[in-house]
Order: sequence, then structure tokens, then C-alpha cells
Amino acid sequence: MKTENQYIIAYKGLHEGSHDFIFNIGKSFIEKHEFLEARDGKLRADVNMVKSATQLVFAITIGGFIEVQCDRCLDYFPLEINFTGTLYAKFSGTTGEYDGEVIVLDPEEGEIDLKQYFFESIGLSIPYRKIHPPDRNNEPTCNREMLTRLGEHIVSGESKNNPLQDKLKDLSNL
Repeated sequence: MKTENQYIIAYKGLHEGSHDFIFNIGKSFIEKHEFLEARDGKLRADVNMVKSATQLVFAITIGGFIEVQCDRCLDYFPLEINFTGTLYAKFSGTTGEYDGEVIVLDPEEGEIDLKQYFFESIGLSIPYRKIHPPDRNNEPTCNREMLTRLGEHIVSGESKNNPLQDKLKDLSNL
């Protein structure tokens, strides 16, 4: 399946009212959007579009997992993504700039591509710091071998009061 036309809704022939759409977002989408800093994923976007004479309102929910690299141990792990947002598309003879929430469409157009909105929504759902989630005992689930190796490369005596080095040493002793 091509990702180029996969996220387009052709609204022109639809009657006014509510319409539901489901889009699957996978590896090919993620690979084309390298700024997501993920290598794989399986997401589902549920879109409810309400069409009226002057606008389209999209209630969008994106859920699933993407595979990201842990900032602590550098192993990949599945990160849960949950996003809920609303996109407004207004009809006007003059097209305007998209500001993240409102897009202006030419009334002669008959379709809208949600690919960019999905990309931005997933990107905003990724935390700044990506680390393995803790296990049931609230212990880190990072790669212990990697943490041990990183702990070996800490230069001892160089900085005596570095809380980050102390934390890394504590994690490698688990």
C-alpha cells in the first residue's frame, strides 16, 4: 500500500453529517518521517469527520506503539502513543496557512490529506526523554549489560559531586 495517498479523505461526495474513518500507520510511514526518531511502529488513527456547508471538523485519536531508542541504555523498546486532537478545516476562496489546528481549504477541492497532521501529532506525543518503563517492582528495565559498560567508562575522581554519574553507578549495580 502506498503511503502517498493512504491518508487522504475525499469529502466532496459525502453528505453533511458525521463520517468515520480508520487509518493504519506502520513502518513505511515512520521510515518516511525520520524526525520521529523511531524505527518501527503500529498505530491506528480513528477519525470522525463532521461535514457542514462551511467547514469540516475532525476528531482524531491516535493510539498504538512506536519503537524508539532508550536514552539511557540505547536499546530499542515499544513506546505507547496516545493522542487526541481536533482539526478544523474551513472553506474559503483564499487558502491560508495551516497553524496546527485550522486549515483553510479551497471550496473547489474535494479531498484533504491528513498525513502531516498525523506526523505532527505522533511527534508531539513522544516524550523528550525516552527511557524504558519500570517493571512491576518499579525497577528500571534497561539493558543491564549496557549500563554496566557505561558505568565502567565513568572517569573516577574527575568530578566528585556529579549526581548524574552517581545515578548511573547506582543503575549499573542493580
